[in-house]
Amino acid sequence: MRLLHFQTSQTRGINVYRYLPGAQTAVTRNWPGLFQDWPPEPTPFTEYAVNNNNMEEVAVYVGLAWRLTAGLARYAIPTYYREEAAQSLGREPVLVDWEYEIESEDPHEVRDNGFVPGRSTAGGRRPDSWQDTHRAGLFDLSTPRDLVRLLHAVVLDASSEITLFAVAPGPARQRDLISSLSGSARPSLPSVIRDAEVFVDLTIGSDLGYYDAITVASHADIQPRIVALANDFARRIEAYESRLDSLSDMEAFLGAVPELAGIHLDAE
Repeated sequence: MRLLHFQTSQTRGINVYRYLPGAQTAVTRNWPGLFQDWPPEPTPFTEYAVNNNNMEEVAVYVGLAWRLTAGLARYAIPTYYREEAAQSLGREPVLVDWEYEIESEDPHEVRDNGFVPGRSTAGGRRPDSWQDTHRAGLFDLSTPRDLVRLLHAVVLDASSEITLFAVAPGPARQRDLISSLSGSARPSLPSVIRDAEVFVDLTIGSDLGYYDAITVASHADIQPRIVALANDFARRIEAYESRLDSLSDMEAFLGAVPELAGIHLDAE
C-alpha cells in the first residue's frame, strides 16, 4: 500500500504537517473514462472536481480535509476567485483583509508565505468600494459538496489554493475568526487558530511546474489522527485501484468515488 506521507515540524509554536506528493499522485491508476467523452451531468467534475488533469487524487484531498476537521465549524477562503466561488456556492462571503499563501513550485518543498493581503476578481462587478476588490472572501461550509463547489471556482488555474479554518462551533468564535483575519495588522497562524482547532491549506497544481501540497496545522498534536487517516486512505486507494476494471460507465465510477474519498458529499 502507498501511504500518504506527511512531513512533521514545529513552526512558531504550532505543529505543522505537510503532504508533498511531487509528481507521484496519491492514486496511481486512473479510470480510463476520465480521458473519454462524458455524458451530461453528473460528471467527475461536477461531483468531485475531478478531471483528466487533476484526477482522483482530488477526491482523496476533499475526503482528507473534511475528515481531519470533523466536529468543528468550517470556514474557507478560495484564493483570488472570490466572485466565482460566490456564484458556485450561491451565497456571498464575509469579506476579510487577509488570506493564506502557499507556493508549491518545487516537488519537495513549499514556500509558506503565511498571511498575505487578500485579492479577488471582484473588479468586474462594481463592488461597494474600491477596497472590496482587494479583500478575500470567507465562506462557511456545511457539507463536503460546498468544498467541491469552491474547487470548481479555483481549480482550473495554473495553481489553485483553498484555505480551510476549522474552529470551535458558535457565532462568537466565528466573529473572532473574522476579526483575526481583518484589519491592517498581519495575522499570525498561531493566533488565528486555537487549542485543538485545525488549519488546512489545499494547493493543487495544474500546469507544468506546479505541484499539489496539503498543509495542516494545529496547536494540538494531531499526528496520530493524520497517521490513522493516511493508513485508511492507503487501503481505500488500493481497493479503488483493484476494482477499476469493473467500472464500466460513469454511474459505476461515481458510485465508487465515495468509498475512495471516505465521505458522502451531502453529509455534514
